[in-house]
Amino acid sequence: MANRYITTPVYYVNARPHIGHAYTTVMADILARYFKAKGEDVFFLTGTDEHGAKNAQAAERVKKTPKQYVNELASEFRIAWQGLNIDYSQFIRTSDPKHEKVVVDFVQKLKNAGFVDKRRYSGLYCIACERYLTPKELESGLCPDHKTKPVLQTEENYFFALSRFQEKLIRTIERDELLITPATRRNEVLGKLRTGLEDVSISRANVVWGIPFPNDPNQTIYVWVDALINYYSATEMYDSLGGWAEHPADIHLIGKDILWFHAVIWPAMLLALKLPLPKTIATHGFFTIGGEKMSKTRGNVLDPLELVEKYGVDTIRYALVSAFPFGTDGDFSEEIIKQKYESELANELGNLLQRVLIMMKKYNLCSLAKKWQGAKRNKVSSRSRKELLAVGEDIEKYRFDLALSAIWDIVRQGNEAIERAKPWELAKNNKAKLEDVIGNEYERLLLIARLIKPFMPATSSAMEEQLQSCVPEPLFPKIDG
Repeated sequence: MANRYITTPVYYVNARPHIGHAYTTVMADILARYFKAKGEDVFFLTGTDEHGAKNAQAAERVKKTPKQYVNELASEFRIAWQGLNIDYSQFIRTSDPKHEKVVVDFVQKLKNAGFVDKRRYSGLYCIACERYLTPKELESGLCPDHKTKPVLQTEENYFFALSRFQEKLIRTIERDELLITPATRRNEVLGKLRTGLEDVSISRANVVWGIPFPNDPNQTIYVWVDALINYYSATEMYDSLGGWAEHPADIHLIGKDILWFHAVIWPAMLLALKLPLPKTIATHGFFTIGGEKMSKTRGNVLDPLELVEKYGVDTIRYALVSAFPFGTDGDFSEEIIKQKYESELANELGNLLQRVLIMMKKYNLCSLAKKWQGAKRNKVSSRSRKELLAVGEDIEKYRFDLALSAIWDIVRQGNEAIERAKPWELAKNNKAKLEDVIGNEYERLLLIARLIKPFMPATSSAMEEQLQSCVPEPLFPKIDG
């Protein structure tokens, strides 16, 4: 049974994957690779959210059935994650019949436990959000996210008694029994909880592309309820997880726009069935692209695979992580990628590896590589332990940018140490000192390769291979144009 369970959201497939989807998934992949490197058995779940009116409408516009449409988009997400070297354990789809069965059973249990009843309801409904909005949530009468006017909709739906969990949720979050990070998001949720909770509709009428509500074929299960249950259904579908009661999610990685669903509605449903809660909800901020909000109409939606094709997978992973702190809003652009490629990756890391290997060949030191790999230099070994612990602590606390910054300090120190020692002069009259200087830098590079592995796995492997073979190849070759 996996001893660490990490999830991304299931991504809504009404469009191709963009850089925002990539950001969440790369961060989850970094965590998964880090914990695996520590010897833990990690289950990393990602996937696609496929039901709902929006997808049915999108399919109709392109003259396809909803199933044909979501099949194609789900494939796009798989291809994108392959291109970004995402090493997930399972890719779950909410149109999978196994998931659908678990969702029906879960909702039936909520109903049997007395937390679901049928009511007539009128409210302002945003089709793009696929949810009802309260007047307080509107901005100038419009949905704050989509800038569209919600429609007044009246229908008979099933409601979940969310209001009964207000005090329990407040206590649980205050005690960090459900840890929400960063603290600003935790405080945001608590502040909203203290203003009161209303029961929420968990079904929809007249939605043909969805999971039928148990014992009521005229209603479908609300797409958000369907999506949230994926974390639980995965534990029923995949043996290596061992069941949610035994192993709830350790980390839900999400964007701040879906925090309420994950920090309030999802935990309340679990509490209703006396199931354990996820341990942590790690929330990141929004992207702007070149200072503007990312949108199709502005034409500034970045395709992660196009960027990978141009700059390489690890460049995109590095740029996403280092551009701004996890948890905050931040700006991203192709110009940022290009600048980081040239200055930090090619001129600093790539340069350090190349100059060390070239000097090893030039000064006939390649035969010492095995000796240096096994050397127990007290100074370097002590530094290695310290840096590994420091970087590990940053990763575990979602300070991904600080972890990379600390690694790059080591890279820069390597280039500076070479400039100070001037090995090209030592080669003339002090072979022992030359070996010591190059040996230290060789060990530094082994440490760097180990430290960057969760962030840049392909680069790490390339470094290790070159350090073994003593054959230098540019890690980040010059890009035309």
